[in-house]
Amino acid sequence: MVGPYLSAYEEAAHSVMSPPQVGVIFDMDGVLVDSADAHRRAWQQLGEETGTPFSAALFQRTFGQGNASIIPQWLGGDVADERLQQLDARKESIYRDFAREGAVRVYARVRELLNELRQAGASVAIASSGPRENVALLIDVIGVSGRIDAVVTAEDVRNGKPHPQAFLTAAERLRLPPARCAVIEDSVHGIEAARRAGMLAVAVLTSTPRDQLVAAGAEVMVGEVGDLSVTELLESLNRRTHR
Repeated sequence: MVGPYLSAYEEAAHSVMSPPQVGVIFDMDGVLVDSADAHRRAWQQLGEETGTPFSAALFQRTFGQGNASIIPQWLGGDVADERLQQLDARKESIYRDFAREGAVRVYARVRELLNELRQAGASVAIASSGPRENVALLIDVIGVSGRIDAVVTAEDVRNGKPHPQAFLTAAERLRLPPARCAVIEDSVHGIEAARRAGMLAVAVLTSTPRDQLVAAGAEVMVGEVGDLSVTELLESLNRRTHR
């Protein structure tokens, strides 16, 4: 399935090419962009607006989870659906304001890496716990709208990470079996989700200590996404699928 971010020319070219044999699925926040501080500031501002502080410890503990999971932990119990949706929408609106103001940094070599993957014949997807509006904004900020074959966001799944649904949905949209996909993640929840999906779990050390990522099931580790070698990544994926 060709994602909505491809140009008409690229869609036509994609339709006559043989289907890729492997897929690489990227998380967004902490992998393609350094957005942790923007998210932290958004939660902090929401806490100030509601009169319920959002602590740094809670931010660290819930990093990589969806808002539907974070908000009850923050407020200390069940939250009515309407209230949950209001808080979710407000937090993300604050975050997007920060992102538009330049509070999100694109990691080095992201565009080059995606180009190299596509030139090597791999499909590329994004599977994020964030809402569609956030992901679309960040794709534009990064400048990779023509390099993405599929996008999965919070609206596309019922279960957030560490449930594997987001990654399995991405593989389905790429028309690839899970075993032919690698996932690039930065959080324990994301690595757990990749492992549960039966995919090659690749960790970037941008937000979580190495030992926690190893314990969660990371099979490959690099400092940042730009440090990835496309050749080595695809070789690791091929070795894994031919065991």
